[in-house]
Amino acid sequence: MDLGENRISELPDSLLHHILCFLPTKCAIRTSILSRRWRYLYTSIPILDFRKWRSHTSTSTLEGYRLEHERFRNFLDRILNLHDMPNLLKFYLHCDRHFNESRVNAWISSVIRRKVEELDLSLFGEYNLFPPSLFTCESLTILELKMDVEYVLHLPQSISFPRLKILRLTDITFMDENLTQQLFSNCPVLEELSISSCLWINMKVLCILAPALKCLFFNSPSEDGSDTLDNCEVKIYAPSLLSLRYYEGVATNYFLHSFSSLVNADIDLMFLDDSLLTRVKIGYSASKLLGGLSNVKHLTLSGDTFKALSFAYDTLINLPTFYNLVHLEVGSMFPCSTNRTLLEFLHIVPNLESLLFTDGFNQGIYDGDDGWAINLMAPCLLLHLKSVEIRQFSGHSRELSVICRTKLLSSVLEF
Repeated sequence: MDLGENRISELPDSLLHHILCFLPTKCAIRTSILSRRWRYLYTSIPILDFRKWRSHTSTSTLEGYRLEHERFRNFLDRILNLHDMPNLLKFYLHCDRHFNESRVNAWISSVIRRKVEELDLSLFGEYNLFPPSLFTCESLTILELKMDVEYVLHLPQSISFPRLKILRLTDITFMDENLTQQLFSNCPVLEELSISSCLWINMKVLCILAPALKCLFFNSPSEDGSDTLDNCEVKIYAPSLLSLRYYEGVATNYFLHSFSSLVNADIDLMFLDDSLLTRVKIGYSASKLLGGLSNVKHLTLSGDTFKALSFAYDTLINLPTFYNLVHLEVGSMFPCSTNRTLLEFLHIVPNLESLLFTDGFNQGIYDGDDGWAINLMAPCLLLHLKSVEIRQFSGHSRELSVICRTKLLSSVLEF
């Protein structure tokens, strides 16, 4: 065999393009120096990934940093204006404040004309006004948008994503509730919606109408959930929803369509102000949210969520029965001061099979009342309950009461 034979270069273009798609675009471009055969191959690959295009060595000085950015801008201008460039499957772009809005918008418009299917933009700077064509793109199936939270996202009057299945938004500031509703609702086949670290300015209602939605995720930008949804009403119509994660501030009210197919729900309600007047509102809203999840099978509630529920005045009594719930997980440190709230909740989950405390018990507030542990032995609770698991087990009296006073079919302890 001739050791100098270049057999890989003899492969057809379609196969070489497929190989190059698995490389970062920067590496794929470097293959152009291999031979005349490879010189222009990179210009025809359907995936362009510019998330890590900076060179650490060339940007060690201010002049090198400036030249690196200018070379990249000029290169992207050239490659996106090639007449024989194919339609794009994926386009990833991360920009900082050194890219002006008009240039970035020209790139976005170009990839939309190439019928891009997956678009991932991380833009840090004053990119608050995108080309209107972005929000009416018929080819998009996945859109991920991360911005500088300092700047408000200005939405156009016309929004339509007929093929969009996944929408992930991070560090976005919204301030128009009507246009925001259009953004979340004009996606007829949307299956996953992720809203992370977003702010809602001057918005009284957040409305999501998504009949095909299966996964919905909220994540607050702050640990206490302040300045997020605490001044909004949240309305969600998602009859196909399977999974809900809500790590957010307590909204003023919740209007949830019956989630008849809901399998998993993970709720962590955040609040800073727990004055007497605020407690009433928090308790009411927390109960409204939980009441909309009565069909769930696997439920995770944080210690703070139980604290929020404990503020409700007789609201727990009016909650529906959770007939489908078989697994309950108490996430984060469970405050002993809310043990009666947990006990009341356990009485409306008659088919519960497993109970998990992921971070043990908070010993800071303990009045010595183990009545809840005794009541836990009620026949209605033991009918299906098979295991109690306590992680971060420390062996203090509250934990021992749960173990010793409940005659369960099985118990699992992880230390």
